Amino acid sequence: MKIVRSFSAPVSETNVRERAVLFLCQSGYRQQSDSGGYLHFKRGSNIGALSNFNPCRWACNVFVRIKSEGNLSEINIEAEISTDPTEKRFAEELITAEFSLLEAAITLNEFKTYDVSGLKKKIAAHVYHVVGIFTAFVFAVILGIVGGLFAYVELDISLFGASAIGVGILLLIAAVFLMIWRKQKKTSR
Repeated sequence: MKIVRSFSAPVSETNVRERAVLFLCQSGYRQQSDSGGYLHFKRGSNIGALSNFNPCRWACNVFVRIKSEGNLSEINIEAEISTDPTEKRFAEELITAEFSLLEAAITLNEFKTYDVSGLKKKIAAHVYHVVGIFTAFVFAVILGIVGGLFAYVELDISLFGASAIGVGILLLIAAVFLMIWRKQKKTSR
């Protein structure tokens, strides 16, 4: 996923470079060799992307391009972050917040780093929610199969009837979990 941002600052190119390097290094990025006129920074790794709970471990490349005329600079920032598509909103929140803080660091010379603890909690809640839905689905399938087998073996219902009972149980439990999930989703907003 790519996120781009541009802004102007009444700061010389030398100061922009110094402030960008200082801010991004404080935020956990490592400066790479400049490429194509860009300052290049990297944080995380593709293996770190498997660690869903810490967005600072996701592979992220940041490129900063500076065009200056005297004490006026045009800064173009581009971030490429690798995340799972379900985590896109978390990556956007992280990069948007970091870009805002980087702009403040360059423009106002105010250095603050983004506190990711709140974002980590949101990501954990999201992962637990997905795991909960998957577990509920597996539970519903198992209960449907057991109910159908019970009806077939113990109640001497035909195979078709037992299958219908199993599917009915599965659908009923799925509907209950869907209602609970929707209610929980509405209250979490």
